[in-house]
Amino acid sequence: MNTTDARRQHYAFAHAVLRDLALTAPERLLAAALDGSLDAGLRALWRQAGAGLPPGEQSAEWPAGRLVGHDSVLVTPPPAVAPPEAHFVLVTAPLGAPVRYATLEASPGPAGRPAAMLCMWAMTADGPAHASTLQFLPPREDRFLDAAMELPSVPPTFALS
Repeated sequence: MNTTDARRQHYAFAHAVLRDLALTAPERLLAAALDGSLDAGLRALWRQAGAGLPPGEQSAEWPAGRLVGHDSVLVTPPPAVAPPEAHFVLVTAPLGAPVRYATLEASPGPAGRPAAMLCMWAMTADGPAHASTLQFLPPREDRFLDAAMELPSVPPTFALS
């Protein structure tokens, strides 16, 4: 695999395995964050994302997570090296409102320089849908959290990317 290619386990973790759990059963992530089992659960999801891949493509690094506020879980996967691997994921599940799943994804930035783009997922009638906000940020936790907390639960016009 070329070092500029997205790693399949990294991609599957943030864009399928974790996303599907977050959009269908976010209470499981919040409960795990509260009872101290979040990192063990994230390791299990990471292994699931790598299942079936050749040993050389399975990463020995693990994601980590923590509770943010009272209704959000921040997940930090192993460091992103290529688009569209995620630097961070934020799952927000406010009572009585749709789940918000935000990612900060490695992306070719303006003028071709590496950057990170704020993206989000929402559950639609056709299943999970991805939208890019076209907002570039440095891959820093504080900047991601500030921007992700400002995202609407469901974008007014959900443009697939």
